Amino acid sequence: MFRLLHGFLLAGFLSLCGVAHAQTLSAIRAAHHLNCGTVQGADDWNGQDVHGNLSALGAEICRAVAVAILGTQDGLAIPVFPAEPEALDALKAGTIQLAIGISPSTSTAIQYGVGFGPPVFYDSQRIMVAKNSGITDLAGLRDQLICALDMTPPERTLRDEMTARGIKYALMAHSEQGELDAAVAVHRCVAGTAMETRLAESRANFHARTSDFVFLPERFAISPVVPAYRYGDQTFGLIVDWTVSALIEAEALGITQQNVAEATKRGDMRAEQLLGHDFATAQALGLAHDWASKVVAATGDYGEIFQRTAGEPYHLDRGLNALWTAGGLMSPLPMK
Repeated sequence: MFRLLHGFLLAGFLSLCGVAHAQTLSAIRAAHHLNCGTVQGADDWNGQDVHGNLSALGAEICRAVAVAILGTQDGLAIPVFPAEPEALDALKAGTIQLAIGISPSTSTAIQYGVGFGPPVFYDSQRIMVAKNSGITDLAGLRDQLICALDMTPPERTLRDEMTARGIKYALMAHSEQGELDAAVAVHRCVAGTAMETRLAESRANFHARTSDFVFLPERFAISPVVPAYRYGDQTFGLIVDWTVSALIEAEALGITQQNVAEATKRGDMRAEQLLGHDFATAQALGLAHDWASKVVAATGDYGEIFQRTAGEPYHLDRGLNALWTAGGLMSPLPMK
């Protein structure tokens, strides 16, 4: 009886959540305004954020969602938060409707009452070494000194991975990101480990010496970066999800910011489904038939967004963020 009553109460609570948040899309349209927050990433370890600054990429996803809903980015505001907890607090409080740059977890979902969209970036733990060190793989780090932030997931993952491979090493633990960066830059340690975006941001700050440092090929501990919206806001969430998919599908079809107008004249089925000749997706989401065309015209496809916000600034190749057809993990939901 208790379990049955508990089930009824939980179902009622979730139903109320859905009703409470179902008006988000209507409110955005009525105000012709979307507040979409991005995460800058704290300079030093704060106990939660592990990624580098992906706020520029997040802003492009915000822009794409605004155009999908409003047809224009004129009503978009993009507040930037120093770290994920601040962005999630704002989302929970309703001061923003969407946050881009969140690390999904069950504890985050429960604590802040949020749901998660598809990954907009796949981060992974890497190890960075000086190019002239001659080290080309993990085996080359045997008996070497490696820098990491103390008592962080990357430090613990390094220990687990090296132990599993039987590679002995010494650890130089740091309490601040700036200390770690300086130690790597002046070769106090042979290598530094953190999430790829964090290391790439640090490397970019080496300026003239950026090209002197490279990543080893091994990757550990994949950590996706996703959009977050309030739990129960299914209609709005679906639009966010399929907007991300539209950006990925556009790249897969070779549809770019420059050629999207011409691409609307293509006769192949997938292009028609994406760009508005086939109204099925638009009708299901309650959007204008040409919503995806407007999105790509405003932001470019996913590959273009990646290149100008992460690839060029951080000297990153596509890696895990390549299309599934090129060995990466980026794949779209069906546009139908």
